Amino acid sequence: MRNLMETTQKMAMAPATDGIGQLLKTAKGKLAMIELLVIFTAFLLLFLVAFGSCRRRCSGGVFRLVIFTAYTLSTYVLTYALGLMQEAPFRNELFPVWAVFLMIILGSADSISAYSLEDNEQWKSYNWQIMIKLIWLLFLIDWYFRDTSNTGFGTPYLLVVLTLKADERARALMAASRQSLERYTKVVADYMSVEHESGEVDPVRMRGYTYLVRGEEERPVNTFVRAKQFIKRCLGKEEGALARHHRTPLDNVDELITIEKVWMCEGTLLSSEGDPHKKLKDKCLSFALFKLLRLRYAGYSLPQEAHKKTWNLIRHGLLSKEDGYKRAFRVVEDELTFLFDFFYTKYSIIFQPGRLLFKLLEFIYVTLSIWSTTSILTYYKRHDNNYQLGTMPNGLSIEVVVTSVMIISFIMVELMQFFFVGFSEWAKVIWICKYVQKKSWQENVWIERIIRAICRVKLMRPWEQKLHQYSFLESCSYKPSRLLNNKMMAVYIDQTRDGQRQSTPIKLPEEVKQAVFHTLKANYSAKLENGQASLRMNNESKKLSWACRLETQTQVIIVWHIATSFCEHQLPLGRSDSPATRRSFLVATSLSKYVAYLVAFAPWLLPDHPYVVEYVFDRAIIEARDFFLNCKRMEDWVKAMKENSSGLSARGETVINQGARLGNQLANDINNKDMIWRILADFWAEMVLYVAPSDNAKAHAEHLTRGGEFVTHLWALLYHAGIERGPPTKPCNALERRNSF
Repeated sequence: MRNLMETTQKMAMAPATDGIGQLLKTAKGKLAMIELLVIFTAFLLLFLVAFGSCRRRCSGGVFRLVIFTAYTLSTYVLTYALGLMQEAPFRNELFPVWAVFLMIILGSADSISAYSLEDNEQWKSYNWQIMIKLIWLLFLIDWYFRDTSNTGFGTPYLLVVLTLKADERARALMAASRQSLERYTKVVADYMSVEHESGEVDPVRMRGYTYLVRGEEERPVNTFVRAKQFIKRCLGKEEGALARHHRTPLDNVDELITIEKVWMCEGTLLSSEGDPHKKLKDKCLSFALFKLLRLRYAGYSLPQEAHKKTWNLIRHGLLSKEDGYKRAFRVVEDELTFLFDFFYTKYSIIFQPGRLLFKLLEFIYVTLSIWSTTSILTYYKRHDNNYQLGTMPNGLSIEVVVTSVMIISFIMVELMQFFFVGFSEWAKVIWICKYVQKKSWQENVWIERIIRAICRVKLMRPWEQKLHQYSFLESCSYKPSRLLNNKMMAVYIDQTRDGQRQSTPIKLPEEVKQAVFHTLKANYSAKLENGQASLRMNNESKKLSWACRLETQTQVIIVWHIATSFCEHQLPLGRSDSPATRRSFLVATSLSKYVAYLVAFAPWLLPDHPYVVEYVFDRAIIEARDFFLNCKRMEDWVKAMKENSSGLSARGETVINQGARLGNQLANDINNKDMIWRILADFWAEMVLYVAPSDNAKAHAEHLTRGGEFVTHLWALLYHAGIERGPPTKPCNALERRNSF
């Protein structure tokens, strides 16, 4: 009886498991799988187009994982779907249409051309993959339409759209690669190497600042010039200077749009009445600075005199007013937006001179392809097909519904992309430059209204505008789950180390920006110091400077962070505290936890070698657990720090002892609470500037896809100003950092 029951259960379960497998082997099963993949890929495209650029203002790990999954799956789903179409034991006249639509998806998303910088370096691989798939697609179309079927009418239009979109993405990947950067930014580097010799400058009215905005971009050389160069090469008469004839000559000043020309424009749109806060002019300034920032990625350096000229613009131009830090920060935000778009989207190619005509041509062919595909559906539903999956209650074929969904998705994608492109920051710069270049536009009220309306539209914030936070004392006892954080999983995912628990990010306070930019403008010394200049300014250098002369800068950061956390609990804010004290408290605690976050989660942005930073942090976590062995509350930790800080020397101490000793010095030796928080606020404002000039440009570019970092904005500003940090103290046998791209 028992054997009979087991046999019956197996027989009942067998159809449930084997039935799906048998169904997929049938013609209708394979057709159903292909249609599901087509619909799934269409929604992947919609998602990438709508949220591709949102990475620059979202640091959530889940969101980045979803974007990565959609970006990666689009290629694999395409390959698998094409394989199913090829192996299908039947012919379906809509297969070539679906195949072309799937191929178009690979290059359709203007808002995300690359997920990482490594994708840009593999542009040749992408081109060959597209070429191979395109050849296979042509064979598929020829096989299906060899009998001159009516459904082949719309395929040529789709192939043209496919070619245009694939070419755009291939060129965007190539332009953002290191090789192309070195080649095509050389003309800007040569121009800027002598631009500072233009004479007297006025950073308020931008006189003398002939930074390039538009005009130096590569343009195609006409047939006559190519023939002339060929003849000269054959005769051996070509001069070495002609090697740059494929670029626009920069000696023709009339074709160049510079910052000086934008500020000198007499049109109402850019006047003090039409642009009182200089937001339109600053768009062009951000674009010009973005081109200078690309030189850093291409490995070109500028003379120190050129950096001094830019520092003069920042200090006496952008920061000339009391609230000038807002304008300076806005300029850098837009500059990094252009940098993000250059590396990770197709905008740099779309807005090249002459490429907008291709966008118009693409729009025309999209319209024709949609019209022709609609006629295909009309023809298709009039004919019986032995390999149709079925019909809807209204009598429509499921294949027709699937194709209709793809067409609707494609229309939505194109409409969204034309909207995003039309109101992008790149489009705004193009409109303003055209306005500066054409006198007739400056006399046309309607054109001015159109440009002003376009520039007022802000599609999204330039970055997350948050300060990440980390509290060493509150997180030192944290232990991650060993289910995912172990040696086996280390091969597949990033590991969370002990003590690596991030606090809730906060919105970047205006007080923090104001304090940091005030410190930058003050410029205590020729080179940035790790807080010692602020101590000298507050007459506390003799007592506290020992904490700035430790073995590594990472130890300095952790010691001052622990001391700041100690003061935060020993000297909390009260109702009687002055506004100045509250401001200093906010600046000190926010920046202290932010720089500590960089130690725990972004060591490649700090002065020390990343491995040194991780080693010092891991060792500090172990020392903290020994120091706070029986402590369970913050009150117990503070009490332990008070009891174990006296009678200790600077040598042989752990960073916990040193942090406790510094915290007690601040709390006990300085009687004025307002002065304590002022010292800490000035120290951290100087420290965040000190860590900003990182030589790892690649790390900053990668952080643009993770919501952005406050330190990246400071890094870009300090690069333009040519401000560097003093030589840091290095630990013994420290690894030398490479100037990586």
